[in-house]
Amino acid sequence: MYESMFDKDLVNLHVDASNSTELFELVGQDAQDKGFANPGYIAGLERRESKFPTGLIFPDIQLALPHVDPEFVKQPFIYVARTVRPLSWLQMGDSKPMDTDRFMFLGIKEPSKQVGLLSSIIAAFQDENFVTTFKAASSENEMVNLLVKKFTQVPV
Repeated sequence: MYESMFDKDLVNLHVDASNSTELFELVGQDAQDKGFANPGYIAGLERRESKFPTGLIFPDIQLALPHVDPEFVKQPFIYVARTVRPLSWLQMGDSKPMDTDRFMFLGIKEPSKQVGLLSSIIAAFQDENFVTTFKAASSENEMVNLLVKKFTQVPV
């Protein structure tokens, strides 16, 4: 189950970053300081995002799902970040520009689980009620409780 990947210490709803580099540095350093990511995680994010953009546009929300190769992940996690202003990003698949202030950094150690996690996240963000609650979450605890509740039913 993915619920063990959510931790209120890995939720920051007020990230003050003006571009992807700043966002990756702030989130990446935090994930490393808290023992979830290995050295090289930040560079891994930048390298992977430049080759494989992670922006997704849903009917009610736009978000990005940055992730790295497994060697940069110390223990599995999902880091939820909301920036104080939207950042320019590129869409997954076609690299078209978009803006988003919602991010879920996926720290996956086993590549075989990545596809299942991505499809679960995509399904969740197609659910209008979930998106409304996700967008309204105003505290770290509220966000973690929502995500754990939503993803408890997901088989690993």
